[in-house]
Parts: sequence; C-alpha cells; structure tokens
Amino acid sequence: MVGAENVEEIQVELWHIIVGLIQGFVEWLPISSEGQAVLFVYNFGSVPPSELITLVVWLHLGTALAVIARYPRTIVEVLSLKDRELFRNLLVATVCTAITAIPLYFLLKDAVLLFQGEILNVIVGVLLVVTAGVLYLPKLRADGEGMDEIEPDVRVSAITGLVQGFSVLPGLSRSGLTVSALLMQKVDKETALRFSFLMSVPAVLGILAVEFMTGSAVLPSIAPLDLLFVEIIVFVSGLASMEFLLRVAKRVSFWKLCLLLGAIAIIFGLPALI
Repeated sequence: MVGAENVEEIQVELWHIIVGLIQGFVEWLPISSEGQAVLFVYNFGSVPPSELITLVVWLHLGTALAVIARYPRTIVEVLSLKDRELFRNLLVATVCTAITAIPLYFLLKDAVLLFQGEILNVIVGVLLVVTAGVLYLPKLRADGEGMDEIEPDVRVSAITGLVQGFSVLPGLSRSGLTVSALLMQKVDKETALRFSFLMSVPAVLGILAVEFMTGSAVLPSIAPLDLLFVEIIVFVSGLASMEFLLRVAKRVSFWKLCLLLGAIAIIFGLPALI
C-alpha cells in the first residue's frame, strides 16, 4: 500500500511539472498556452472539467510575474504614472479586453462542462487553426504593401484589447492574437512584442480578481503548495521563453507550427465524431 501511494505521488508531481512547462514555454509563442494546457490536463491530468478554466487562469499568474521581472523599470514607471502614455494605453487595452473577455469567460466555464472525450480536442484544434490564419494575415499585408511603423495609441490599444479578450477561448493564442493585431495596425514587431507582454499583466490580474469575486478561485483537486510549485515552474520557464522569443521571433514562422498543432489536435479528436 505504501509503495502504491508513493507511485501515485510521483505521477502527480510529474503532471505538475509538465503542465507548468507547457504554460511557461508556450505562453509567449503564438501558440495557445491555454489550449495546450487544457488539452494536456483534460487527457492526462487529474483535474475535473469544472476546474479546467480556473486552473489555466492560475497558470497565467506565473507568466504575468515573469513579465514584471523582465520589465521592472517599465512596470514602476507605469504604476507611478511617470509614463502616462503607456499607462493610458494599457488602461484602455485592459478595459476593452474586459468587454469581450468577461462574457466569453463565463460562457466558456459553462460550455466546457458540456464537452466530453475527444470532442474537446476537435474544438481546441479548430481554434488553433483559426489562430494560424490570424498569424498569417500580417505576412500577407507585409508582402502586399510597405509599412510605416507607428507607436501604439488609444485607438490601437482599444482594438488590440478587444482582440485580446477573445483569447480566453482555449486554442486562441493571446500572444498570437495581440501581436498580429498590432502588426496589422503597422506597429513595429519589437514594440508589438513588448506591448503584448505588458498587456498580459493587467488582463491576468483582472481575470483572477473575477475568480475571487465569484468564489471560483479555489481548486479543491490541487493543494496550495502544489499550485505554488507549479507557479514557480511557470515563472522560470516563462522568463526563458520570453528571452527566446525576443531573440528568434524574426526568423520563425510560428503560424506554421500553430497550424500543425491544430491539425494534430483535430486528428486526435476525430474518433469522437465517427
């Protein structure tokens, strides 16, 4: 009996490590970390469907803290209103994110309970393919006409914030959608990546606040210390992933990788439709 209990404990720890690495390494890539985490936990984890969305919200806290660690001076300037323009743009983006994200979030939490088995994989796969299409749009625009690069303003922030809200759907990449929206509005790539990183912090804190206000923030199936362990893994791997993306973003066609993952997810779920 003791041996069996030890094996079960090791499996749970391995599951924590894997999902933490998925969230941390994938969050900043134009691949949905939420979609990948939902797929992994649903198929291999021990969390009931009713806790899936709350879990992935908690996972985003680790990557939000990674942004703060990566841009501490910028965060201080925003909070102290030293950089009023960036504060205004992030505030506008956050409000617009809430407009689309909050209704979808509550709809999603109820809808996840309706899907069983591999059908969820098909849905996530389709959303990943949609993300690949969105990521390809800036490439088409860049091939068709020259781009006069601009800095984000209120209009750009509002549009990008509305788009970010749709990333609450598992499979739609927050990073991919926001960076694509910024690029389509002629914001240069380095600025787009930085603004996308910073936009994630208030968005994550806002969703967590909603979780606490609705009493849904507690995860009965995961011990607090285990959740803290996962957050540390997410934080460390999220920092590494951010640095990686900043170095190689100009040389990698992430939309192709996203399309491949979407196709795999759809194929994995096809047996449920046959």
